[in-house]
This record gives sequence, C-alpha cells and structure tokens, in this order.
Amino acid sequence: MNPFVKRNLLIPAAFILFAGVLYGLIFLVPALKNSIQHLELIIISLLIMLSVAVMLFWVTMGAFGGLASFLLAMILIYRPLIALNPYYYNVLILAFILNSFYGNHFFRAMNKENQDHAVAMEKVREDTNLIQNHFEARTAEISAMENKVDSLLKLKSIADDLSLSFSTEEVVKVTSEKTFDKFQGDIRVSFFLVDEKTKELSIYNTVKTDKRKPVVMKKGGIFERWVIKNVQGLLIKDATKDYRFSMSGDETADDFISLISKPLVSEGNVIGVLRVDSPLEEAFTQHELRVLDIIGELAAVALKNAKLYKTTEELAIRDGLTGLYVHRYFMEYFEEEVKRGLHSGGTFAVIMLDIDDFKKFNDMYGHIAGDLMLKKVSRILESKASAGDIVCRYGGEEFAFISLNKTKKQAMRLAEEIKEEIEKSPISIRREMRGITVSVGISMFPEDAKLREDLLWEADRCLYKAKAEGKNRVCSK
Repeated sequence: MNPFVKRNLLIPAAFILFAGVLYGLIFLVPALKNSIQHLELIIISLLIMLSVAVMLFWVTMGAFGGLASFLLAMILIYRPLIALNPYYYNVLILAFILNSFYGNHFFRAMNKENQDHAVAMEKVREDTNLIQNHFEARTAEISAMENKVDSLLKLKSIADDLSLSFSTEEVVKVTSEKTFDKFQGDIRVSFFLVDEKTKELSIYNTVKTDKRKPVVMKKGGIFERWVIKNVQGLLIKDATKDYRFSMSGDETADDFISLISKPLVSEGNVIGVLRVDSPLEEAFTQHELRVLDIIGELAAVALKNAKLYKTTEELAIRDGLTGLYVHRYFMEYFEEEVKRGLHSGGTFAVIMLDIDDFKKFNDMYGHIAGDLMLKKVSRILESKASAGDIVCRYGGEEFAFISLNKTKKQAMRLAEEIKEEIEKSPISIRREMRGITVSVGISMFPEDAKLREDLLWEADRCLYKAKAEGKNRVCSK
C-alpha cells in the first residue's frame, strides 16, 4: 500500500477517534463519576487515546492539524478534567507535548516517504513511456518490414512471371497487370514502346479501373518526352502545379493529377516507358517510384530476352541464306494445315518449285552466284505469299509453297504468276544478265490427296513432269 493510501485512511480514523474520546471525557466520564470505582483508569485510557488521536493529526495533517487538535482538546476538556482532578490536565499537557514531538517526526518521515514514492512513480511512468514508445517504434518497424517483405514477394512474383514470358506481347501484358495489382487504387497503367522502324513512341497496352478514361496522348506527351530525354524516372505530385511542365491541348483533357514514370532501357537505348497515374494529388511517393523503377528494370530485361528468344526461334525455323522457313518447320505447319482442313473443310494448294539447270549454273559461276539466284527466287516467292501462306526452302534449289483457300484454277494462276515473275527477273553475273526459270508442280487438298505425304508426292510428281516436258512450266494432276 502506498503512503497516499495510508494517509487517506488515517485521517478519518483520527477524526473518529478524536471525536469519540472528547465525547467520553466531556459527557460520559462526569456522568459516571459517582457510579464507577476506579474511574481514573478509564480517564487515563481515554487520555491516552486522545493523545494518540492528536498524534495522528500531527502525522497526517502536519503542524496545522496537530496544533489545531491540541488546542481544541485543551479548550474542550479543560473544565471536565479540572473538575475531576487537576493532575489529569497536567498529565495531558505533557502527553500532548511528547505526542507533538513524535507526531511531527512521523509527519516528516511520511512526507519524505511520499516524496520518494512520487519520485519512484515518476520514474515508473517515465520508464513506462519509454517502453511504450519503444514498443510502438518496434511495431512500426515490424509493420514496415512486413510491407517490404510483401513488396519484395510481389516483385519476385513479377520477376517469375516475366521469366516465363517469351514474347513482347506477354511481357507487356504481365508487366501492365502486375503493376496495376501492385499499386492498386484508382490508377491507370500505361505501357509505351518505341517502334524499331519509325523510332516513335506509341501506346502498347493500358490497364485501368472502369472510372478512368483511356489514354489521350497515344504517342506519349511531355512527361514521356522528358523521361526519354533524361533517361530517368519521374515523380509528379501535382501536374497542374509542377513548374517544370506546362500542359496544353489534349494533355489538359486527360484525367490525371499525379504520376510516376520509368524509362525502359536496354543496351543504353530507351525502348519504352512504363507509367502509372492517378486522379488524386500526391498519390505517389519516392518509395513507389523506386518500386516502379525495379519493375521497369525487370520489364526491360524481359523485353530484351523476348527479342533474343524471337531471334533464336527465327534462326531455328528459318534458312540462314534465303530467310525462308526450313524444311522441318514447313512439315510441322503442313501437318497442322492438313488436320485443320480435315476438320473445317478448307482447301489449299501445295506448290513445289525447282530452279532449272541450277547445278550447271552453280558449277559455271560458283556458289556465290548460286546464292544470289536462290535469294532472288526467295524474295519473289515471299512477295506472292498472302496472309497465312507459308514458303520454305525445301532443299537445295527446291522450294515449297502452301497457299490457303485456293481453288485449283486460282493455284494454277498463282503458279504461273510466280514462274513469269521469276523469268522476268534476271540477275547480273560478271556484268552479264542471266535469266532464271523454274519448273512447278501443284497438288490440291483435298482434291488430289488428304494426307501430307500423298500431297507432297503428287506435287513432286507434277514437278518432275514439268521438268520432263521441257522445264519452265507449271504442271498439275
């Protein structure tokens, strides 16, 4: 029990004891004077209790309480005690003096204890505040660490998904959607890419909430130009107040206030811009810009890898000299077209071409001249291919052409056009123009055959029929 509680309990006890003893000495003792023997024992007991009560006032209330109770007692019991015996009054005075001495001593001791207790409680409160502040700080650190871990896990998820993206379309889609999920809220993610041919920036993909408008500046605006020029990220807390930029025209019609933007850099060149904007002021901080910077770096690497993958894939399925598809890829595509035709009832033509007297020409003018002839024929074949058609270098100087959705009459006309175009396109060898002719064989699906090998055999048979009939001609079944 602390000193303050003790003191609060002693004060009412002192009042009760003081009042009870005074009542006994003033009223009860005179009334019992003639009826009780040895009354002096009762009087002495009451005087002792009165002394104790006065001492309690000294202890609890100090000099004021002690002296006030002492004087009040001396005044109120003076007459009753003198009437009984003057000796009692003198004894009481002596007792009060002693009690006052000890009471004052205890009062000082209790005050000191109170002060020590107050100091101790202040120290306890100070320590409690320190512990609470420390706890709150650690809680905030743990929360921040959890947020960082969550952020890193999301970035790892983005990195994992991008590592499985092997095309530009997949990289853009994954990056846009994951960025949207990462920042959340009423935001809009815009993915711009630089066209390799025109070198112009254009919007490639957008992910947004239903409330947001589509991107107005399809070719990018002043913010994208700034990012590309400075090759660094950009944070805009309020586009209407940023002194670095002055929006005009279509840019003022866009529904954003704040944005973060990151240039996508590969081998020192900006290949795109990743942008996140919001209709709210100060929606982003430097932390969000750092996160976008990491996502942008991952996306730039993924785009580079997708380009390398496409190049590698092209090298695997295209002939290094002519740029046409190789025999293996052609056969796989051919098989798929047969299955598709059987399922949907479609038609297509298989056109086989062979350069006439190529071996003789190669022996006379050399392999370099032969390569020029192969490239010339390849370019003409590619120019005649429609959407969905496929041209391949079947082997040596032989080529294969699958033309979709053709009747036999249309296939014959196409083959004749190819033959004539090649015949009208000589090549210059040693300052001489050397003409090129080809023999062509055609088979039709499903008219001539419904299996890949049978179609190839029929087209090849027609090709050799054209050779046998004098070359530079088109033959079919």
